[in-house]
Amino acid sequence: MMVGMKNRLGVLVVAAGFIFASSSAGRAEGLFRLFPESQMNGFYSDNIPLRTNNEVGDFGSSMVFGFYGDYTSAARYASLHYDTFVQLYTHQTRLDRAGEGQYLSATDDENLSPTTKLHFDELFYRDATSTVAVTTSDQAPQFNSVLALIVLADFQASINQFHATLTHNWGHKWSSLIGVHQTTFWSQPTNSSTGNHTSYFQGITTETDYHFTSRFSLGVGYRFYDFRFTLPGAPDQQAHWPYAHVVWQPTENLYLSGIMGLAVSHSQGNNSDQVNPAGTGQAEYHFKRGRVYVYGGQEPFLTSVFGSVGNIRQVNGSISYDLTQRITATAGGGYFELNGSDFNGKFAAWGVGFSDRLNRWVSANVRFVQLRRSETGQSQFIPSGNQNGQWATGNYFIVGLAASFEAFRWSWQ
Repeated sequence: MMVGMKNRLGVLVVAAGFIFASSSAGRAEGLFRLFPESQMNGFYSDNIPLRTNNEVGDFGSSMVFGFYGDYTSAARYASLHYDTFVQLYTHQTRLDRAGEGQYLSATDDENLSPTTKLHFDELFYRDATSTVAVTTSDQAPQFNSVLALIVLADFQASINQFHATLTHNWGHKWSSLIGVHQTTFWSQPTNSSTGNHTSYFQGITTETDYHFTSRFSLGVGYRFYDFRFTLPGAPDQQAHWPYAHVVWQPTENLYLSGIMGLAVSHSQGNNSDQVNPAGTGQAEYHFKRGRVYVYGGQEPFLTSVFGSVGNIRQVNGSISYDLTQRITATAGGGYFELNGSDFNGKFAAWGVGFSDRLNRWVSANVRFVQLRRSETGQSQFIPSGNQNGQWATGNYFIVGLAASFEAFRWSWQ
């Protein structure tokens, strides 16, 4: 399985090289920039790792080293981001890691024509741990469904995600999109001797919208999910989700969107289908010195990275406010409930933080984050090894320093 992971990493590097190296027709000029970056964080947690009993507190540090590069032209914007991590503890030295985890992402936005756009993005996150996810962000926590799965598993996982979306405007009123998505988890529970397991799902999205005005549109769409697993006894599953889509911008600063429909799920070997309501909503508000963001809903998703599919219910959001030109305050959190046939998990996080832009390239931050996790299922489906139905709670107190500077710039006609 590690060979497959390396192959995917190689594909991502080759794809990123193609993004930066290939030419774009009709570009007037190009700009390439490179930013080395590093981050140093010290923290204390009262529950490392996150357990339901026998909690152990410890001081630790996490470090990030990497770079960010981007390319801009009239026809394209592309970026490549790479980081590797160091994780050290004062007493829990068995959890120390240095250079074993990597984060690599690549994006490409192509202006194929005035009416047609193409977007690619790929993410590879190797040997991710919940501590790294918590301590390396300079913002209050706003977890997504992938990070929720990592914290619920509480082990070192590897993730690959790929998206491709093609959008087209049919005049001034109609627009359509088609997209494909793939996500793969490589995982091994800490209490299992059966080796690595792979959970994989792919999907397709199609959507067409009618724009009544520049600020209001209605449309219909369809999503298909295909879930596959290597865990023995975990059947392949599929889900179909037709939905209605609405976008409304009542004011210049307020943006609202949502989708609502019915998700029909089928498990191979089972003659009956499950039908559940599914929908998500998003609200975003910008004001003079800050931003508020809220997202929530229910949709088909992996409920465990070890071969369980069901529905994820979630709500998460954040608020940021510029106290001064240099100091920004943030607060945020999220709640995730994953319900499947063999595993149910709940994860909640909240926190507050302050960041200070010391100069153009260096910033300092201080944060408090609380994580809560509860899992219920058959013993082999509790990857963390915690007690069924018990809440594990961990508090993190973090101070950090981040630096990034423009080391190279090249522009041409």
